[in-house]
Amino acid sequence: MNRRRVLISPLNWGFGHAGRMIPLALALRDRGHEVIFGTDLSMIPALSHELQGIRVIDIPGATMQYSRILPQYLAILLRLPQLIMSSAREHNDLKRLAENLHPDIIISDNRFGFFHKTIFSVYVTHMIRIAFPAPFRFLEPLGMWMHRKLIERYDLCLIPDYPGPVNLSGRLSHGMRLPCNAIYAGPFSRFSRPVTEWLSANLPDSYRCLILSGPEPQRSILKDKVTAVTSDMPLVILSGTGEHNVITTEENITTVSNPDTATMRYFITHSSVVISRSGYTTIMELNSLGKSAVIIPTPGQPEQEYLSEYLNRNGRFIGISQHEINKISHISSGDLKHSGGDYPDSVPLLENVLNILSDKEI
Repeated sequence: MNRRRVLISPLNWGFGHAGRMIPLALALRDRGHEVIFGTDLSMIPALSHELQGIRVIDIPGATMQYSRILPQYLAILLRLPQLIMSSAREHNDLKRLAENLHPDIIISDNRFGFFHKTIFSVYVTHMIRIAFPAPFRFLEPLGMWMHRKLIERYDLCLIPDYPGPVNLSGRLSHGMRLPCNAIYAGPFSRFSRPVTEWLSANLPDSYRCLILSGPEPQRSILKDKVTAVTSDMPLVILSGTGEHNVITTEENITTVSNPDTATMRYFITHSSVVISRSGYTTIMELNSLGKSAVIIPTPGQPEQEYLSEYLNRNGRFIGISQHEINKISHISSGDLKHSGGDYPDSVPLLENVLNILSDKEI
């Protein structure tokens, strides 16, 4: 096996895209490759704790700001010209970056412009078919055509999901003709790696766990709504912001700010009921733990709304809308089905991907 220099950079719209690149980066590191992880400056402290032995650098990308009034899809639509210009700019920036770093492989998680004509470039996405809100569903074929054209600029497209009818992403990446360079890589999860230690804390015998993620203002809205309806039982909030691995307790609520993977895994697996957004990275990670959850889509985000409905229909998770949060008080651990079970084993799929990326002919 030839040692290769791999440059990885995810979309910086929250921690989800970066989080699912962590296991791939670590697996490549473990195989002896040199990995450079490029991310937004604000995420470097948290990622540096997770990516031991990996150089983490600042590669700015398009940022997304959401509205308190408009649904998210309209906020994105209004900023579309700016996002297109940002993708073109990051493509030019990558050319200059490649001259300095000399990577052998480039891996982009949903960064549209992060490819290079002369360097083996990989695109990661769980959404070949971009979900549109119901009134604009007729535009999905056009969106999928445009996405396919973008994917064709890459040498390889990885879909972090299972092939076949038993899967996590449903119609987002199944039931269609895939791009010729696309393969299913199996779900990516930080929790699939062995854990040696975790941050100790005094925990109650039974508690609910809220994984707090996503953009403001919906992030704070979710926190306020969940805490208002869970006063009957201790609540642990895993927050992706704040100082690393700091635990604070106030009355019946314990907050863990910016927890590392081991700590996060411990609190999730020992909770009676997990509550989270229906973001795809969170779904992959819960699935890897064999843990079901109450999933609440971010209002106005068609992808999360679809995943919540799809996984609820399949009995994997309990999907509810944000205005139905009062239902949480009536949901117990017995209502949540085991979400692992009959899913295929994703390890051979990931091993196949690592073999491709390590191939001497690249």
